[in-house]
Amino acid sequence: MRKILYVGWIGFDNLGDELMWHVFRDLAEKYLNTQTHQVIPSLPGVDLHDFRPYDTVVLGGGSLLVPGYVDVAHRAVQQKKRLVIWGSGYDSQLPVKFDATGKLLTASFQESPKMQQMLREIGEHAQYFGVRGPLTHEYLREMGVGGSLQVSGDPGMLMTPPDGIVRGEEDPPMVGINWGTAYNRIYGKNEAVVEDALAQVAKTLIQHGFGIYLYTMWGPDRGAIRRLYQKIGAPERVTLDLELHDHNEMMRRLSRCQATINFKLHANVLSAVAGVPFVCLAYRFKCLDFCYSLSLPEMAIPTDHPQLRQQILTRAVRAMDEQSSLRDLFVSQRKEATDHVSEPFFHGDL
Repeated sequence: MRKILYVGWIGFDNLGDELMWHVFRDLAEKYLNTQTHQVIPSLPGVDLHDFRPYDTVVLGGGSLLVPGYVDVAHRAVQQKKRLVIWGSGYDSQLPVKFDATGKLLTASFQESPKMQQMLREIGEHAQYFGVRGPLTHEYLREMGVGGSLQVSGDPGMLMTPPDGIVRGEEDPPMVGINWGTAYNRIYGKNEAVVEDALAQVAKTLIQHGFGIYLYTMWGPDRGAIRRLYQKIGAPERVTLDLELHDHNEMMRRLSRCQATINFKLHANVLSAVAGVPFVCLAYRFKCLDFCYSLSLPEMAIPTDHPQLRQQILTRAVRAMDEQSSLRDLFVSQRKEATDHVSEPFFHGDL
């Protein structure tokens, strides 16, 4: 029996990380022989220092190539275990710069020589090294990471939209807004500014005949979403949803919206899979990376943008105007991600 350890931030009721684990689990059930392969999630209490019980360590899509998770992956290298990087990505709240062609100009983000060496050794050792988006790929290449490094896309794109999604003709039309907290570890380091901008955006949309659906992805986000609801001050036009729905129910709810405006990364993923155009409040590098992976960099607005309110409004209107073409794009990007993210299950990497 081959034992596969899936490493991610799971068991903490964060919808984004949980859905990544569910995608991996479902692929394993579909493509791996349960008589010969056992997948174990890294729930609280699992020892991430001693990998002797396992044959393969998978750094899952809910993880990040940052200190902590990189240490885990490097321990797998040192303990000579099979290693799979499955849709992970880099993340940072340091400002990024691009040239006129969109090429990433910030190469190292001040990584220590030790971290760079660990990443290079992970690249040399990994059976499969698939990362979320082209910015992570470029960043790692700049540090000399090679091996099987490739852009896999975000594994969350492999979710299947639930049956029975009906795009209603609601009156008024709805715009979904996801808000929460990263404890000010965002571009600009000031969530209050972003929250105020969202409140103004919601008021403007209401003035133009839209209803607002406020939703959350994680328990600790509830305080922030309640505060935003109060700031909007239009309870008759705003639905405040404090329940943490599973990803299928969440997509059903988002499918009623004309567009979504999202803080948490995987709120954007859910919206895309549901076929609903989104505006991404890019609070860190990983959000930019995801939008670039879909060839939609223009739908990512850094949270330190000096004209944040106007930019959100402008791009939300654009998203709604381009609904049909964006839905087609999401379908094609889901197929491409499926082809790449499924590779380890077909090629014996696990």
